Amino acid sequence: MGASPKQRMSAVERRIQALQLHLAGVDYRTIAKQVGYADGAAAQKAVDRAIEESIARGHEDIDTIRTREVLRYNRLQAAHWGKAVKGDTKASEIVLKCMAGRERLLDLAAPKKINIQAQQLGDEILAVLSDAAGDDVAHGAAP
Repeated sequence: MGASPKQRMSAVERRIQALQLHLAGVDYRTIAKQVGYADGAAAQKAVDRAIEESIARGHEDIDTIRTREVLRYNRLQAAHWGKAVKGDTKASEIVLKCMAGRERLLDLAAPKKINIQAQQLGDEILAVLSDAAGDDVAHGAAP
């Protein structure tokens, strides 16, 4: 029979605590005593597993991470929306920050205008440089 959800959570919490102690410079034998592992080797194994889990979480698909963050913004905004529309300034600030965060994550901002004349000038410069390079090659000059 497998471990219960409560036991699994306890194991995760212990690994996190062991990792925190390890990062603080505590030796494995002391970690084992403080967190409740059989010995230093078991504590080291727990720390290694916690590091692997942390790395795996860091490699999540960016779209999955973005979606989760948008859902968090939605939930936070929903929690403050009622107060915001009734005039609560603090709630309004939170709602606006949620909206701005979602805009940033989903790249919803209107595209920035570019100066068309500057773009045309850049194209003309590139054309002149390209022609000059072609003339040098035609006359035997080294590129």
